[in-house]
Amino acid sequence: MNKDIVPENFTMGLALFDAVPVILFGVATFFLWQNIGGLFLLLGALVCFVSGMLKVLWKVIVVLRHKNVWPLFLQMRIGMPVGFVLLIIGFIVAGITGRLSAFVSGLLHPLPLLFMFITITGMTGMIICGSKLDSSDVKANWIEQTCNTIA
Repeated sequence: MNKDIVPENFTMGLALFDAVPVILFGVATFFLWQNIGGLFLLLGALVCFVSGMLKVLWKVIVVLRHKNVWPLFLQMRIGMPVGFVLLIIGFIVAGITGRLSAFVSGLLHPLPLLFMFITITGMTGMIICGSKLDSSDVKANWIEQTCNTIA
């Protein structure tokens, strides 16, 4: 993908489906922040959420206007890593301050472990998709967003 490519055959269904994992991530990180607290955790979640929604907006514009607003596409390459680094810092701070113990003990039950396994599997799928698939291809986008939703 580059700034001169306008993906063809993207649909509004694909653009809206792209919003599903972003919303799920936003809700999950909100509950996580409520349980653990911390400014870094909140900022990281917000940066990731906004970056994801801007990518959804990019797809909506591709569908409705047949334009590639390159900064909306490109920002995710910056926003997501920054957001995840802030989340990791938030976890480290929570661990140092002792606010992480209830979260960690909660993970040691079968259902949370199953969901953690599913999340890791979905994220691995997204990494593989990101390295192997063409982001301007409709079928590749559906595969990637399915992995993202599972994660």
